[in-house]
Amino acid sequence: MILRFLLPFFILFPLFASEDSWQSKIEVGMYLPNTKGTISNIQGSSDFENDFGYKKLEASYFSLGFVFNYDYVPNIEINYFKMKDNQNADLNRTLVVADGEFDSSTSTIINYNVLNVVVYQDFKQKGSYIPIFGKYYFSGDIELDVGVNVKLVSWKFDIQNEASLTQTPSWIKIDEFIPLPYLGLKYYLYDFIAYANVSALSFSEAKSISYQLGADYCIIDTLYLSVAYLSEQLESVEKEDTIEFDSSGYKLSFKYAF
Repeated sequence: MILRFLLPFFILFPLFASEDSWQSKIEVGMYLPNTKGTISNIQGSSDFENDFGYKKLEASYFSLGFVFNYDYVPNIEINYFKMKDNQNADLNRTLVVADGEFDSSTSTIINYNVLNVVVYQDFKQKGSYIPIFGKYYFSGDIELDVGVNVKLVSWKFDIQNEASLTQTPSWIKIDEFIPLPYLGLKYYLYDFIAYANVSALSFSEAKSISYQLGADYCIIDTLYLSVAYLSEQLESVEKEDTIEFDSSGYKLSFKYAF
């Protein structure tokens, strides 16, 4: 899915923009979130951590950004992460998930994919040199980003009784298109970039909140080491089940600008 979505950007951008009119940045890394959440219905509620044993997951992370050097031309950032994990758990109570009832040892699988397409306009304030005790220090540049984040979320949970492998597994699948307002802030100081951004107030039945706090440091030429704290929260209703899922943790990555 991600490659089919990104292919038009690689084809079209060089056709209408010269190298001096736009910059791009690619990011590749690992996302290490703690997970929590619940599945609720009229029969009760089950917990991903306490009932099914999910806590720490790993996900691959990819991002591609385009910044245009034209007034009133919006910038584009596309980021994507993919996680998959499975757990075996011994239940101490009866749980009803989707159309199945579970009261013993269970085998479960979570597949979670999030694609964010952010279109934003940047507003920049250039820094100045400030005299302090007879020496001049650069105050740093500030950038405010305002736009919209179109989020595509795919989340699936499979569950099966281990003692009855002939039983058909129960499953919940979420595929949601969620548009969100986007607000970001960046601070540039020499080889250091601090940033924060948030997407909230969903314009759809499914609810999502995501935010990120991080810093980039240029280690050589246009190669940056990035450390960030990333949170993705999802709430959706599928048939009789209400799913709340939260993945929050650190992201470690490398960014290359060209």
